[in-house]
Amino acid sequence: MIYDFRFYNKSQDESFFLFLIASQAQSLNLEAFFYTYAEHTHCLIPNIPALKESYAQIYPNQPIPSSLDCSYESESYAKLILEFANEISLKLPLSLYFYFRELHTITPPTPFYDTLCKESMQQSIPHAFPDKPMNIQNLLQDSHAILAHFHAPKTYYYTALETKEILNPSSDMFAFLNPPHSSMHKPLATQDKAYFVGIVDMLKEKQCVPFCTQRGMQILSLAPTPHTHTTILCDIASIKTYFRTHQSHIDTLASFEKPLTRLVPKEVFQEHFPIDECGLALIGLPYDMPLALIGALLLQDDISYFFLSYDIQHTYPTPFDFCHSLGLNAQTFTISHNGILIDTHITQQYTLESLINTHLYSHTQADISSTDTPHSLPHLEDSPSQPYLVIYLSTTHPSAFLIQEQKSKILLDISFECNPHLILQDIIHSYKSGDELIKSFGTHSPQLLKHIFALPTTPQLSHNLTDIFGILSFILGFSSTYDTPADKNALFYRAYRFVRERGPRIDYTLLRKDNTISLDYNRIVRSCISFKCADMDDEILAYGVLDSLSEFLATLVRDTKTNLAINNVLLLGDMLGNSIFLDRILGYLPKDIHLILPQDGKLDY
Repeated sequence: MIYDFRFYNKSQDESFFLFLIASQAQSLNLEAFFYTYAEHTHCLIPNIPALKESYAQIYPNQPIPSSLDCSYESESYAKLILEFANEISLKLPLSLYFYFRELHTITPPTPFYDTLCKESMQQSIPHAFPDKPMNIQNLLQDSHAILAHFHAPKTYYYTALETKEILNPSSDMFAFLNPPHSSMHKPLATQDKAYFVGIVDMLKEKQCVPFCTQRGMQILSLAPTPHTHTTILCDIASIKTYFRTHQSHIDTLASFEKPLTRLVPKEVFQEHFPIDECGLALIGLPYDMPLALIGALLLQDDISYFFLSYDIQHTYPTPFDFCHSLGLNAQTFTISHNGILIDTHITQQYTLESLINTHLYSHTQADISSTDTPHSLPHLEDSPSQPYLVIYLSTTHPSAFLIQEQKSKILLDISFECNPHLILQDIIHSYKSGDELIKSFGTHSPQLLKHIFALPTTPQLSHNLTDIFGILSFILGFSSTYDTPADKNALFYRAYRFVRERGPRIDYTLLRKDNTISLDYNRIVRSCISFKCADMDDEILAYGVLDSLSEFLATLVRDTKTNLAINNVLLLGDMLGNSIFLDRILGYLPKDIHLILPQDGKLDY
């Protein structure tokens, strides 16, 4: 019997995680063998006594090979393996890119035992997998090799017990960055508790303090500066106190990688945090132990957050160098309620065509089905002959609704007038009771109508569906000026202030003519004006625009699946970085489609 512990593995810290697993196997005197293939790492633990018994049954008159020499009974050895499983579940940090997937048991065939007569256990292990598509012999390493090749211990990872002790001000281990008997940390002359207390005292005196972090030198402060880029919350409870959040946010932010995300501050605390045009603050948790110690000390004084800034205009004294291991740049995720992560970084090297091809013709794309979580993504072999519905929605580039097979075919052509003056004129003349609606709008919001009709009548054609958000921002009074492109963020800002999960139904209607479909863009505007005249709150109306768009797109996907038998859907574009849109469209999409979402910075171009 061989136990195959399978881990999903896309981590750039792979050697560190393997070090933790191999160390645990070695501490229990278990033989362990490792190989990584197709984004999965396999840790193979042979039950030596069980294999010994099977060998004796197959070759009753043969001496037992030395590789099967073991004093344990099979049941006792199985308990050791169970202890190994329990220990790694406690010691492996919660990671986005390295985590346990499943345990398989393998009953080796006879050729495995034949090889054991002549070879070592490591040389025999590949014969336990006669149907493997690759030769794992060249990939296989034992625990000793894993440990020998590990030369860069992390300065920022501690076990749960060590973390608790180091961050507990009443503990004797408080602020001790190199716990005794720990092999996982670099030996360095760290500063003592007084150093961190001094930093906190300077912060409380409203000073900006340079500090060496795992992501480079940062300026710490208790108030935002013009150069502030990130808010660091001292602990999970602080995130819940100051921001509107859900459990997926907490799980992701607390992971080993310590990514960032953009959240809405609770209304009463909004003025405390630097926010962007959409009203979101970029936040995270302390991403290394020295920063976590600063947070622990601040919490003693009931201070729950601090700010990170880059400031190249001032010269600061060089801070103490903690000799951090090389760290990756922080990832910024949009996080859906069901835990799907969208990396909002945009890689500049793509065009729309190459972006689509990268997803559709890659052999390592993840299949996110209705039963999958973002932490259990199987592999998909994509064939160019499979038809895909591609929906690309970007706030900066023309939209695309394509059927992608051997060639691209436009399913829905996006082209509409975006001059608010001309739009309202069309509503007056082309829609039933349109003139009465605009008259009512003038009575309800006379200044808005006056500003709209003061615009020139120059046509302004758009091919970007998200431009409708800017048009609505101006017509509904969210934005006081109309430029091209108009202020879409004014609509997003109000939508993010809505605290419920369903808005009014805005009328996104498809028109069908001569076997082609088009969107009735002005009907969207007409629908919103009707709600405005009914005194609907701006926040509810703005949310309804995004909610209804999501439902419309999901209906389009469902109709395409039904009428054209297209089951594969690719969603792209930076609109997926809008958490309202992401949550709503994931909720509305059919559960029986094969959905591909952007991965690894391939969100937009």
